[in-house]
Amino acid sequence: MRSLLGGDGSRPLRQQLSLTLALVFSGSILVAILLLDQLFGWQAKDLINQRSGFFMDTMLAVREYTSKEVNPVVAPLNQGPGAFRPEAVPSYSATTVFEYLRGAKPDYKQYSYREATLNPTNLKDKADTFEAGVVESFRSSPTQKVITGERSTPLGSFHYVARPIRVSGESCLACHSTPDRAPRSQLLAYGDTNGFGWKLDEIVGAQIVSVPQDTVFQAKRQSLMATVLLLALVFVVVALVTNSVLNRLILRPMRLISQKAEEASVTPTSVSFTEKSRMDEIGHLAKSFERMKQSLAISMQMLKDRQKP
Repeated sequence: MRSLLGGDGSRPLRQQLSLTLALVFSGSILVAILLLDQLFGWQAKDLINQRSGFFMDTMLAVREYTSKEVNPVVAPLNQGPGAFRPEAVPSYSATTVFEYLRGAKPDYKQYSYREATLNPTNLKDKADTFEAGVVESFRSSPTQKVITGERSTPLGSFHYVARPIRVSGESCLACHSTPDRAPRSQLLAYGDTNGFGWKLDEIVGAQIVSVPQDTVFQAKRQSLMATVLLLALVFVVVALVTNSVLNRLILRPMRLISQKAEEASVTPTSVSFTEKSRMDEIGHLAKSFERMKQSLAISMQMLKDRQKP
């Protein structure tokens, strides 16, 4: 390493400084890239968690509003002979609001919200293989409140948040215990074979919010690349400025002193080290050469005096 940098004197001082700066800055940028990659990765995951948590909380609020404000008004209408009004069902309200949101904002096109159920009244809510696995996880651990994770699909990588759907009240059993208790309009709309047999406090499904990760991690990579380019630009600017400053403050005065020292070795009286007025190391070096020049001049004068007859 010493010979590579020219520390053994095999290279000019300017090259030694340039190589040293290049190695120091290259190593610093490499370490910064590794640290920033971790930092940006944590930030990307935190953003994904915030988004998925926000959508889950929003859907829970829609369900709560439907249960408390809409259901008491609409549910009695379903007892009559008219058409079944699904607006009274919290899961219908939540999924419908989410679909409106996806339609209004193209950015949310890949987001999804599902109330997947093992035995749903509406077969479009039937849990697929993945969703059924999530529901079974909640069933095997009834005290578990949330399940999060990542899954890969043909559309890309997604982060999901799931919460259990639990039969928490007798009002749910009015539609899902036995067909004879269900509203007639419900039976006409969905039949009498699906969505029955639920029991109180049973976990029958899961709310699952899925948020795409690819766009967030792509933005993370772009931010990292922009930061690397900025660091490289800063390195180039700092290297140029440092070289210029070193050349002006150190290298140029040293070259001048070296030239004067060479002249003083031949004609010491014709050379003056004006840099001796400086208070820095260059000034100390010039003062040393000035004393050496004076000693040399005295020695040469004494030699001439001895050679006189």
